[in-house]
Amino acid sequence: MSDVFESEPPTLAEIQEMAQNAGYFQLLNLQIENAQNGVGEARIQVDARLLHPQRLVHGGVIFTLADTAMAMALMSALPANTPVSTIEAKINYLRPARTGELVAEATIIHQGNTTAVLEATVYNIDSSNGTERLPIAKMLGTFNIQRAKRV
Repeated sequence: MSDVFESEPPTLAEIQEMAQNAGYFQLLNLQIENAQNGVGEARIQVDARLLHPQRLVHGGVIFTLADTAMAMALMSALPANTPVSTIEAKINYLRPARTGELVAEATIIHQGNTTAVLEATVYNIDSSNGTERLPIAKMLGTFNIQRAKRV
């Protein structure tokens, strides 16, 4: 009999399809670029909707992007359909972003049976600066892994 403990991790295509159906991701036009072997990558194009009144990308957008990349990294290392959720996260904002594209890259630092620690770096890729890739935030997060109970 097959259960969640025996299933394979979801494929990148399966994770991308799930993300396309998420209303919040649609609202932000957030794209999942990678979710394989414990590595996650998400990106978003900066536009006026994402800026706060000082014309900088809102910190919540940057946080969301990093959190999403970390969740994708973790999901790619677990059996398909294993629920994960953020328990806590700490972010350091390194510099502001105004234009271009934001890319978050995440990896698993430690994975236990019910929790995992991940880190992400968010980069600003701005063609007005010659496509320079500048780190704008660093995030560390702890996630809950909700394992299915064996019967």
